[in-house]
Amino acid sequence: MEDGYGLVLSGGGTKGAYEVGAWKALKKMNIPISAIVGTSIGAINGAMMLQDDLKKIEKIYSQIQMSDIFETNEVIDSSKSLFSLDNIRGLIKEYIVQRGLDTAPLENLIRSNIDLDKIYQSEVDFGIVTYSIKDFTSIEKFKNEIPKEEMVKYLLASASFPIFKPQKMEGKRFIDGGVYDNMPVNMLLDRGYKKIIVIDIAGMGLRRKLEKKKDVYLKMIRCSEDLGGTFDFDQEIIQRNIKMGYLDTLRAFQKLQGHYYYFSPKSFQQLLRNFNLDVIYGLETAAKIYNLDRYKIYDTDTFLNSLMELHTDAQNRYNGLRKKALLRKLVQNPRKIPELLDNGLIVVWFEEMIETWPGQDFSRIAKMFDEYTLAGTAMIELQNYLLE
Repeated sequence: MEDGYGLVLSGGGTKGAYEVGAWKALKKMNIPISAIVGTSIGAINGAMMLQDDLKKIEKIYSQIQMSDIFETNEVIDSSKSLFSLDNIRGLIKEYIVQRGLDTAPLENLIRSNIDLDKIYQSEVDFGIVTYSIKDFTSIEKFKNEIPKEEMVKYLLASASFPIFKPQKMEGKRFIDGGVYDNMPVNMLLDRGYKKIIVIDIAGMGLRRKLEKKKDVYLKMIRCSEDLGGTFDFDQEIIQRNIKMGYLDTLRAFQKLQGHYYYFSPKSFQQLLRNFNLDVIYGLETAAKIYNLDRYKIYDTDTFLNSLMELHTDAQNRYNGLRKKALLRKLVQNPRKIPELLDNGLIVVWFEEMIETWPGQDFSRIAKMFDEYTLAGTAMIELQNYLLE
């Protein structure tokens, strides 16, 4: 316990892909994990992590479909989020008729992919949170308190989202642990852990107030961008979230640096030798506006050259509009800027205003669009740097 960290995995449906990426980063950094506690998908992910098979869990997420989680008699469009307007009517009808969605497919998925022997033989401790409807109380148990033959039932109980049928055990019904504590840090604090890593995927559910002690090290790893819906099975989003979890975790441990983007410490130091922090932040802001791929590790030259290429294209398009009445309309009504120009052209327009407009005329627009002002200023600095 003294050498290892406790790992907390929160619930959040398919957002749990982020936790897979985070675990991949923790393994890469050889950070020792002595215990894992989880709620809902966090509990299922934790059980998979105890098997120490990264390829298997990545394969599951690469193939996961709505039909792997529940079955329904109603027509559900699996290409859209479960709670989309197109699906909500069918969900309500199914819930009323069946008193919850049947999660038999999820049970099959768990049983076919989890090796209970590995879980119980692992030196890593493991805890789960669920909630008893009958007793109106939380159930927080570690694996030494759960018979091996009941572990799958406890995992299902922890992940019994309120629209699912409750899990029955010992004559009682249990639902998702997120209704009590979606981020069970206190389980590890009560267990005596002093070093804790928390993976926050911004899932729905309650969070108990931390009973933090003075000598506890708590590392919070939070998603740097919206992870999408709780039941979003779009593979592009799932794979993006795995990458984000990996990169955010490396950055949280200072293995990568950057604001929106990810740089090796060496590359970031190179940026600092040429730009101050405000300009670097502006360059990253401009890159985000231009939709430069976030989910990779950049070296300095690749980042700056890619950004400049996008900016040059926007400049060329902007110059084609300069003589049209469109730009005069923007001066008269700056609130129309997002409607009339795409983001790339806005950066170029702000770049021109910064360089040519009187301060008083520019200031009223700049206050309304700080992000674009920041990006435009940074792009001027970048072009000056490239001319040196």
